Amino acid sequence: MKGFLPTLALASAVLSGCVDPGAGVEPPLNRIYFPVGLAISPGATRLYVANSDFDLQFNAGSLQAMDLQRIRELLPKYCTGDSECDTSERCDLTASDANGGIPSHWCVAREGERAGKPCGALSEKSLASRVIAPGRCSYVDPQNPPGGGKSLVVGSVGIGAFATDVLYRARPTGPGGRLFIPVRGDSTLHYIDVKNDTDESGVPFELECGQGGNDGRCDDQHRRGDDPEEENTRGLRLAAEPFGIAATDDGEAIVLTHQTEGIASLFVNDAEAWGDGVTNFGVGPKLEFAVGGLPARPIGVAALPEPGIVKEKNLAYQPGFLVTFRDSAEVRLLRYYSDQASQPPRPFLQQAGAVAITANSLGYDSRGIAIDSSKRAACEAGCPLGGDARETCLNDCAAVPAGVYIANRTPATLLVGETRPNASATSSDDLPHFKTSVPISFGPSRVVVANVIDKNGTLAPRVFVVCFDSRSIFVFTPEGQYESKIETGRGPHAFAVDSGGEGTDIRALGFVGHFTDSYIGVIDLDQRHKSTYGTILMTLGRPVAPRASK
Repeated sequence: MKGFLPTLALASAVLSGCVDPGAGVEPPLNRIYFPVGLAISPGATRLYVANSDFDLQFNAGSLQAMDLQRIRELLPKYCTGDSECDTSERCDLTASDANGGIPSHWCVAREGERAGKPCGALSEKSLASRVIAPGRCSYVDPQNPPGGGKSLVVGSVGIGAFATDVLYRARPTGPGGRLFIPVRGDSTLHYIDVKNDTDESGVPFELECGQGGNDGRCDDQHRRGDDPEEENTRGLRLAAEPFGIAATDDGEAIVLTHQTEGIASLFVNDAEAWGDGVTNFGVGPKLEFAVGGLPARPIGVAALPEPGIVKEKNLAYQPGFLVTFRDSAEVRLLRYYSDQASQPPRPFLQQAGAVAITANSLGYDSRGIAIDSSKRAACEAGCPLGGDARETCLNDCAAVPAGVYIANRTPATLLVGETRPNASATSSDDLPHFKTSVPISFGPSRVVVANVIDKNGTLAPRVFVVCFDSRSIFVFTPEGQYESKIETGRGPHAFAVDSGGEGTDIRALGFVGHFTDSYIGVIDLDQRHKSTYGTILMTLGRPVAPRASK
């Protein structure tokens, strides 16, 4: 298996600029196939899955919207006693023939052909098969889920080959939201208008990118970066190999890294691009600028949190982005300037600083980067509602550092740092310093900050480091203290967390896209579940080994 990914990586690098979307076999739009990006809607009713078609079996990739509520309903229910189960069920706490001698701590049927069986309508995996695809129960077919009913896939569209990620942003003024997908195959940024399940006005479609008049695929209008005359005044086309993506909270500034060149690109998705979400859906994001002179092979990018005092007092503030590199032991800070005072405006990015990575022996080959602003947000949430006291409080909160975390491969570590306060109006220059590095298994590729349910039953932030090569996800506290290790299947890559609620409705579930075998694992992230915390509860999609490994 070790020879498979490098071979495909070379093939994709060669072919990425010349994939003909009209030739070859049409992709099955409802199939999970080399998942590279996962995103969850604001109201947690949709799981968005970007698939890359990495082995070129088809002529395009795909984007799916899955019914997240129904996925949660299909998950086994953890229990410590019969009283926590429905009257037709009991808590599986003792060894029996039905559970194979291994109690599940799940609610199981009392009677009938499924009595005492932890997996219900699904069969149990053999111990051997769990080595390749962890999890007790056999896979759930999204198109034919247990118990019948409609497919879990409620919408799908075709996208270009070799997508790398997917990012969701809600429309800042108006209903609905938008997905942004970097695509290496045609060197574009795809955008797809979607529902925002936290507003009541609704949007009359599940996914919209002009696919109705384009054989189920996103049309040219929704593939941005390849039309210099229409998009910008600089004659720019998007550089090759777009990879990492980050955006401001309002989705106005979108930054892409390019994994084979020392370039980061800026797309602007302003009010004109958004539209109102009712009478029109805007013109879409426009490629406006490419900042060069960066170290070779930029990979990770993350948007810095904007201090609350900035919005409150409308302070002059240029949104920032931190960028990591494979070939350089440093982090660069880029600033976004809207250039609204010019006629016409010509937005741009500017390098605003750099910091060396010295917490590791070498420090280069940095992959994912994530930022945690939860402490600052908690501080701001506790400020008075008005008056001078509020302004003073918000100023103080702006000085609360944001955590910065980087997955580094030389050596394999999690770099733990934070932004540095200073005496500026916003109390931070946004450049991080790294306090420590924590050893992990080889092959870290992504880092994500999200919530678990702690032992006290409350949501608490954790840092997840996804290690592609060693088939694992490491979990740390925000301070960098190792907490646990989650065993996954082959090639874990995309990762997203569905958390929220309170009381008896509180939840925390991890979704990991297994790139190598093309399925999604659903992970229990509730620390009160002593026997299942950090384990895969559901295999979503049939695991299929890549053709080159057979």
